[in-house]
Amino acid sequence: MIGYDVIKTPAGPVTVEMERGKVIAVVFGERPRHTSRREKLPEARRWLRDWFKGRQVRPPLELEGTLFTRRVYEVVRRIPRGKTRSYGEVAEAAGKPGAARAVGNVMSQNPVCLFIPCHRVVASNGLGGWGGEGGLRQKRFLLDLEGAR
Repeated sequence: MIGYDVIKTPAGPVTVEMERGKVIAVVFGERPRHTSRREKLPEARRWLRDWFKGRQVRPPLELEGTLFTRRVYEVVRRIPRGKTRSYGEVAEAAGKPGAARAVGNVMSQNPVCLFIPCHRVVASNGLGGWGGEGGLRQKRFLLDLEGAR
């Protein structure tokens, strides 16, 4: 059974969904992605609290996708707090130089924002896109919170 919790954060409410002890979704807003039961998820609350305090958080994640998708997730997960990488840099690090657009597609489907920090992936000429409920303003808030330039 999938359980979810809606957690207040400095960037607005965040819904975390877990199944069998693993995070399967983290989305801005108050709506779960899956059919699930609302419950308190104390570990998810702790992970988000620590994340917003600037602590490194590596919760267990349940991710699906192609080999390329999983490579992109790993590259993005390693981007340090306060740093950014362009879509092209992520594509190259994931083994597919020139696949910046494909990285953008993967990021637009990221099921666990914050824990795979897609807000740290930007266009070579600006912020790029953001699918979070708060739009690009929210992406900028997260980057500012981390001290990114």
